[in-house]
Amino acid sequence: MKTTLSAQETPLHKVFSDDYLFTVPSVQRPYSWTSDEAGELLDDLLNFIEEYNISEINMNNIEEPYFLGSIVLVKQDGPQSEVLDGQQRLTTLTILLAVLRDYIGSDYAKEINSLIVQKGSKIRGIQDTFRLRLRNRDNAFFEQYVQTAGAIFKVDENLSVKTDSQKAIKENVLYYLNRFNDLDEKTLNILPGVIATLCYVVVVSTPNFNSAFRIFTVLNDRGLDLLPSDIFKARVIGDIDNSEQEYYTSKWEEVEVSLGREKFSRLFEHIRLIIQKRKGSSNSKKEYEEIFSRISGKEFIDKVLLPYSETFLKLNNYNAFYNNQPNVLKILSLLNKIDNTDWYSVAMYYINKVGEKDLEEFLYRLETFAGISMVLRKNFNWRQSRYSQILKEMDKGVDIFSAQSALEVTNEDKAEVLLKLKGDVYVELKDSVRRYVLLKLDSLLTKGQPYYDHSVITVEHVLPQRPKDDSDWLLHFHEPEEFVHKLGNLVLLTRVKNSQAKNYDFEKKKSTYFQVKNGVNTFALTNQVIQEKDWTPAVLKKRQDRLISMLVKAWQL
Repeated sequence: MKTTLSAQETPLHKVFSDDYLFTVPSVQRPYSWTSDEAGELLDDLLNFIEEYNISEINMNNIEEPYFLGSIVLVKQDGPQSEVLDGQQRLTTLTILLAVLRDYIGSDYAKEINSLIVQKGSKIRGIQDTFRLRLRNRDNAFFEQYVQTAGAIFKVDENLSVKTDSQKAIKENVLYYLNRFNDLDEKTLNILPGVIATLCYVVVVSTPNFNSAFRIFTVLNDRGLDLLPSDIFKARVIGDIDNSEQEYYTSKWEEVEVSLGREKFSRLFEHIRLIIQKRKGSSNSKKEYEEIFSRISGKEFIDKVLLPYSETFLKLNNYNAFYNNQPNVLKILSLLNKIDNTDWYSVAMYYINKVGEKDLEEFLYRLETFAGISMVLRKNFNWRQSRYSQILKEMDKGVDIFSAQSALEVTNEDKAEVLLKLKGDVYVELKDSVRRYVLLKLDSLLTKGQPYYDHSVITVEHVLPQRPKDDSDWLLHFHEPEEFVHKLGNLVLLTRVKNSQAKNYDFEKKKSTYFQVKNGVNTFALTNQVIQEKDWTPAVLKKRQDRLISMLVKAWQL
C-alpha cells in the first residue's frame, strides 16, 4: 500500500490551531537558532509590513501572503504531529508570539495566547495543552519561560540555563524584547495579525516515518544547515527498538550537552574518519548506510559514541585530564595550537585502541608530523588522505613508531621545512604558524610545565621592522632587512601589540615592553633576549643558529 502524502499551503493561525499538536521527537537536533536567524525572521516580517503598507484596516485585503518555507510532519488522523523538519521555525515563531503576547498585553494577549495554548475544557476534564512540545531535555524550560502567560518577564541575563538550546531560547526572548522597545505601538499591534493571517507555510505530512525522513533529508531548511550528527542521530535512534529508544536518546543527549553543538559535530567528523578510514564524500546518506551495515544503533552509542566522546573531551580539556603528566600536557598544549583538528582522529583512535601505553612518545611523534605539515601548508585533502593511511596502518597492526609508518615525515618534507625555518619566517608563514613554531621552541627551552592557553599571544620583533633613521638600531644593523624577519629576531608576548613600543631602542624595549612587573616574561624564549646586553647582528645570528639547531634535533630534520 502506498504511503499517503499531503502538502498544502497553510496560514499560521491554522498551523497553531487545534488541527495540530506538535512534538519534537527525541531523534531531532536541538533548537539552535541564534539571534541572527531570529532577527532575520523579524526583519522579514517588518519589511513585509512596510512594503505593502499593511494596517489593521487593510490587512484583510492583502492578496500576497508571506511564505515561511515548509515543515515536514509524521501525522496520522488526529492532531498529534511529530516535527521532522521545521522545529527551528516553529519554536522561534512561538517565542516571537509569546514575547508579543506579554509585551503588548491588553486585548491582544488572549488572542495571541490561543496560538500558543490549546484551551482545555473544565466540563470534559481536559487541561490546557501547549501546541508545541520540545525535546524532553528542554521542554520544561520552554514551558516555564516562554509558553506560560507572563513567562518572558522571568527571563533576564542572569537566568541559569543547562543546554545550548535553553541558551538560544533565552537569548532570543531577550533579543525580541529589546527589538520591541524600538518599534512603535502601531507596528506592534499589527504584527500578531500579520503573523497569524498573512504568513503561510507549506505543511508536508505523511503517516510514515521513513517517507517523512526521505523528504526531510532533501528539503532545504530556511535556517541553519543540518549537521552530519543531526541526520546520524535519526538513523541511530531509529535503529533501536522502541522500548529502549528513550534510554539511548538520553545517553546521546548527555554527550551532546556536555560537548556543545559545535564540538559535538566535530566529534562526528572524527568518528566518521576513524570508522571509514577515508576522506568523507558528499553523499552522507550512502556513508551512513555503509557504516550501519557493520554496526547497530545500540553498538554505535555504547562502543563508539560514548568511548570516543570521552577521549575527545580529554584531548580538548587536556589541562584537567593530564595535569599529573607534564610532558604529555606540554605536547597536547602544542597540538591544540595547530590550526586544524584533523590530528584528533589519529590520537582518539590510538588512545581507544592502545590506551595510555607509550602515549607521550606517540603524541610527540604526532605533534611533529602535524606541526611540520602545518608549516608546509599541507591542505585538507592531503591531511585527510595521510591521516586515513595512518589509521589503516594502525588498524592492521603496523608499528606506529617505525620509520616505515605513514606518520613518518618524508626526507623531502624535512628539507623543505628546514629551508622555510631559515628564511624570513615572519612574512613567509601565517600568523598562527609562526606563533606555533615559536611556542614549540619555547617548550623545548622550558623544563617545567608551561601553559600556552593565554587569551593573547603575539609575535614581536626585537629589531624593529622600520627603525627610525636616528635610532641606535642603525648603528649596528646597516642592512636591517636582512635580519628583521628571521626566527632569531622574534619573541613571544602575552599582550596586544604596541605600535609605539615597536621602535624603542633595545634597552628601553626590554624594560618597558618585553618584561612584566616582576621582571620575568612568561616565555623562556623572550627571557633569553631580555638577558642580552646588546642586540647586534652577531648576537642575532648566534640565536638564529641555536633555535634552528633545536628544531633540527626535535623534529629530526
